[in-house]
Amino acid sequence: MLPLAQIETLKQLKDKSLFFWTIILPIVSIILLIELFTTDSTNKTLVASQSVTGMSVFFSTFIIISIVISFVKDREKGIVSRLASTPLKPYNFFLGKSIPFLVITFMQILLLSVLGIFLYDIEINNFPAYLWVVVLISLLVTSWGVAISVFAKTENTGLVMTNVIALGTAVVCGLWTPYDQLPSYLQTIGMLFPQYWAHQGLIQSVSTISGGESLIWVTLVVLGYTILGFIVSLIGYRHYIKMARN
Repeated sequence: MLPLAQIETLKQLKDKSLFFWTIILPIVSIILLIELFTTDSTNKTLVASQSVTGMSVFFSTFIIISIVISFVKDREKGIVSRLASTPLKPYNFFLGKSIPFLVITFMQILLLSVLGIFLYDIEINNFPAYLWVVVLISLLVTSWGVAISVFAKTENTGLVMTNVIALGTAVVCGLWTPYDQLPSYLQTIGMLFPQYWAHQGLIQSVSTISGGESLIWVTLVVLGYTILGFIVSLIGYRHYIKMARN
């Protein structure tokens, strides 16, 4: 498992597109959003609190693109077929492939949070709780990235699915605009998605913005969706092996 994780880490460090999706695009988007739509410093802090927490959840989803690309390439190059003939268990395979992406997502959200703290005076009043939610988000997007990957026929599948998930949940879960400003029917729909709970989990630890859900409920919902994602991955493992080239 660990050698597989090391190999995957080296592969991702060489991927320049990953740097764009996880670092450059989120930072530029957040700064532009805040600077274009705010004037005074107090308002900037409020908008930044919403933008940083919301965009952190939104852009974390884009790691799915890299996960799908990695899984498809390994399948097409015959790496998966060779691994399937070894004693490596399916869950060890998935864990080895997932760990680097989990760390990348965690560091991405942490970097965006630091940006908000130092540039826009965002105040986090409960760092342990905030970091715990960041871990949950990282587990969530990684698990569903793997789940999508085992069924993906091409790399474009990752791009399409990521856009559908990211854009769809951004609208109904209040990632772009304050949740309480959404129509009531969208608020009801939004609560069905883990992205809503993940965002609310971040908000409840940020004192410069009101709102947030109980950490217990956030943990139960997000962790539940995460476990479901890994179950789907294990179910799809045989399908993934069948598609692998010898």
